[in-house]
Amino acid sequence: MYFDPRPKKNREDFYDREKELKEFDKALKSSPMVVITGIRRLGKTSLILVGLENVPSVLIDMRGVPQSREGIYRRVEASLNEFFRKNGSIWREVKRGLRRITGVQVLGSGISLAWGEKRADLTELFGSLKNHGVVVVFDEVQYARGPLGKKLAETLAYLYDYTDLRLVLSGSEVGLLYDFLGTDDPNAPLYGRYFREIKLERFDESKSIGFLRKGFEQAGLRVDEDILKLAYEKLDGIVGWLVHFGLKFIETGNKEEVIEEVVEEASNLVLEELNNFLEKHKPAEKRFFEVLRAVAIGKSSWQEIKGYMESIERRSIPDASLGRVLRGLLRASFLEKVVEGRNIRYKIPDPILEHVVAKAK
Repeated sequence: MYFDPRPKKNREDFYDREKELKEFDKALKSSPMVVITGIRRLGKTSLILVGLENVPSVLIDMRGVPQSREGIYRRVEASLNEFFRKNGSIWREVKRGLRRITGVQVLGSGISLAWGEKRADLTELFGSLKNHGVVVVFDEVQYARGPLGKKLAETLAYLYDYTDLRLVLSGSEVGLLYDFLGTDDPNAPLYGRYFREIKLERFDESKSIGFLRKGFEQAGLRVDEDILKLAYEKLDGIVGWLVHFGLKFIETGNKEEVIEEVVEEASNLVLEELNNFLEKHKPAEKRFFEVLRAVAIGKSSWQEIKGYMESIERRSIPDASLGRVLRGLLRASFLEKVVEGRNIRYKIPDPILEHVVAKAK
């Protein structure tokens, strides 16, 4: 079903991403590391799951992982145990070798990891899966930050260099993902490793309306084309929001007001995400928010944003200070930079976020 809000696992439920799936399949065969990028709610996890439908793979979802060694080890342990349950033949072949790894306790059908002084070595742990055609996925890997993020990057660099494991990394906060990869930092563990990047884009008008139309057909409904077009205009091809609209429309009935209800419901989720981001940028959170608001109300150039901020703060703002805020918002994918010849402007890629910020008091 196209309107299932959970990540898709089967091709028949994954609408019109054949081009990206072919790119993903080709990348897996030609590169040790594949990177999937795109803003939130475009279906990156679905692309990975569908693309690996018939491939043995370990998926570690880094969203919500506490920034502690215990948090990361618990998530790795749970993901590996799920993998072993689904791949009994691989489990039977590797469990003897797992017993020799310090900090790994082999149980009846899985493992338990120690994260203390005699903690499990993740390079040995994942390395035990080599020669089995396994793909290791770190979804939203940019959430691993600081010393723990560096240690994880060192582990991935070792696996890249010394095993036949294929690595897949994904991230919605694209700038932070590039920081994790060390694309511009020669001292970063993963610097210089070649990777294939696949970027997911939002649906255009034709694909958005086609997606909604077919999703409603699956539910036995015919919906007026004007409503489908209005939903696209309000939700701007963000697949996750289109799914939310489809489900809400089926639940509440054939009425145009559903679109505004979806916008309001989605706004609460987006506002929570934004507040979590701002919480990490104290005491400058007000400046971050006001820069977003400037863009939301149409101040899209550097000079327009700076003028707006100086009118709000009633003082001059150094270019370097404004630059730090813009870079922070770009790295977290709350803003996008649009280059048009010599002109540069900024936009908010998610229409729901733009709505939230523009109307906030």
